[in-house]
Amino acid sequence: MRKLIAVGVVAVCLALTACGAGSGDPESPVTTMQTTSAPVTTTAEPAKSPAAWSVSDYSSDSSMVAVVGDVVLTPRETAMVALNRKSGKELWHGERSGGDYNTYWISGPLVVLVDKPQNNSGPYLFEVIDIASGSTRWQASADEVSVFDKAVYTSDCQQASGRKEKCATMRRDLRDGKSTWTAPATGKVSEAEIGLGSQQATIERPYVAFSVPSPPSDIQWALLETATGTVLPVRAKNRAWYEIAVENSLIVTDNSDVRGEGACPVSVEAFDGHSGTTKYSTTVNSGRRKDGECEHSLGPTPGDGFTGSGSRVAAVSDDGSVQLLDLVTGNVVWTSEIKGTALDADDRSLLISEHADQGSLTLVDMTTGQRKWTVADPGFIGYPSERTTFVVGDRVVVGGRVLVGEYSAPPVTLVYDRETGRELSRYDADLAGAGADWVAIGRSVAEKYVLEFHG
Repeated sequence: MRKLIAVGVVAVCLALTACGAGSGDPESPVTTMQTTSAPVTTTAEPAKSPAAWSVSDYSSDSSMVAVVGDVVLTPRETAMVALNRKSGKELWHGERSGGDYNTYWISGPLVVLVDKPQNNSGPYLFEVIDIASGSTRWQASADEVSVFDKAVYTSDCQQASGRKEKCATMRRDLRDGKSTWTAPATGKVSEAEIGLGSQQATIERPYVAFSVPSPPSDIQWALLETATGTVLPVRAKNRAWYEIAVENSLIVTDNSDVRGEGACPVSVEAFDGHSGTTKYSTTVNSGRRKDGECEHSLGPTPGDGFTGSGSRVAAVSDDGSVQLLDLVTGNVVWTSEIKGTALDADDRSLLISEHADQGSLTLVDMTTGQRKWTVADPGFIGYPSERTTFVVGDRVVVGGRVLVGEYSAPPVTLVYDRETGRELSRYDADLAGAGADWVAIGRSVAEKYVLEFHG
């Protein structure tokens, strides 16, 4: 799922599964798709279905609603409330700080609530809770918190001189909070990831990208071995964009290069974690908004990392066509006939938008780049309100605001069939979350914000 930042809109967002192989061996030459067999899909009248239940005391939060088994997690400004999926009855209630940054991450039967007090008045507070019972497994605080599916990385930092910040980072087992290593590592874990899912914690790999102090007042990037806390020898200059570990390689991107009119270049360098030697260096492009501005990111908006699955991420060719880049080899796996910007993906499909912030929508096969369907621009406006997307199960769910008249832009949520692109449902409401067989929406009713659950 990918949620684009929304200003003045009710819901704002948040990893994906491993990607299947591309067309042939990853070392094979670039495959350019020239398919024209998939016609533009026309939408039939969508079905009208009543909500399974609704709650009228719901207040919007910057995190999406999620479902784990029979439990629906509904984030509120000052609490996390768990509801029964069938009835909507409250199961448990977890207090939150109501600070500047409240979010949560799910790993199996556990949920990690992460809160930042208002006005940076203290460290992050976090709590690991059993989803079924609502009981707290453990809780702590730290200056920085990074949540993975098997561990929570906590960093306590001290400001030294200039820009340099010295952090001591520990890995703590997600189940009980116990430290994995005997001593902390000096540095801080990168939070960039490939793909974002409905509050699912990032899969912890053998290595993570790790920033380490570099005299006199800067940082460099390295790899941290997650099992031991060992910082590998590789060092890469900080480009102030995105860094990520892929297998035993450190990937560093720079999205600020200027390569000439019409280009939105993103340089990608891969370094061997042990030797520090350069494995490859290549340049692709980011997407472009309707107004011509570059996205400066291989995700749909800066701050989210990369759109893709596994080790493969979406990029744009020099002529504007969407392509799939393998970060292990630096090779382009395929280049699609579709021009635009990738919005969302899983291991099966990649959702492309005509422009980075609005326009027609196209779904292509993740393995081949072949188009499955295209739907006309639903009319979603760009900044300051952009789209929330879910590519999940047999559906593609998109929410945003549609301009009506000169000043009104009410919320709309659309549900498409993943196979055909047929419009299955349409709701005049904000998209608050979606899964393989459910959709949560929020709407204002009698000056209250109501959460409706369909599924």
